[in-house]
Amino acid sequence: MRKFTELSEEDQLKAKEMYLEYGSVTDIAKRYNVLRTSISYYANKKWKADRDLLRADLFASFNELKRATFTKMSESAIKVMTKALQHIAEREEAPTMREAKDVSAILESLDKITRLDEGKPTDIIQEKSDSIVEIQRKLNLDPFYTQEITDASFEEPKTED
Repeated sequence: MRKFTELSEEDQLKAKEMYLEYGSVTDIAKRYNVLRTSISYYANKKWKADRDLLRADLFASFNELKRATFTKMSESAIKVMTKALQHIAEREEAPTMREAKDVSAILESLDKITRLDEGKPTDIIQEKSDSIVEIQRKLNLDPFYTQEITDASFEEPKTED
């Protein structure tokens, strides 16, 4: 029995179309009455790159849709937050502590959205880490740390801040 059955040009195109539409190799082989190994050969050697490109395009369009949906949701959230802030600011009575806390959270959210739009980090992060000497000094001050570090001879160069 032969391990490979060659498909005609027309059948190759139709089988490739089925494969690109995520048809299974087994189903394609049954449809064209050939061995599964034949379709596997075409899939792995001739059609795989095209399928990978289609998959990448599909993911890109999905990410674009997700980005557009997020943008629309962000715009709606900003409108809601703006109305809520305006209502609190314009009314006669002073805001409660809960409302003041909520206003603070709204402003924090708006700040994060603005930072994301500008490509900046959304949280304040410490960029400078402790030096080895500083870590050793802190460990020596810790009353629960039982080993005293005595080899703190490494001194990192001083930088001008």
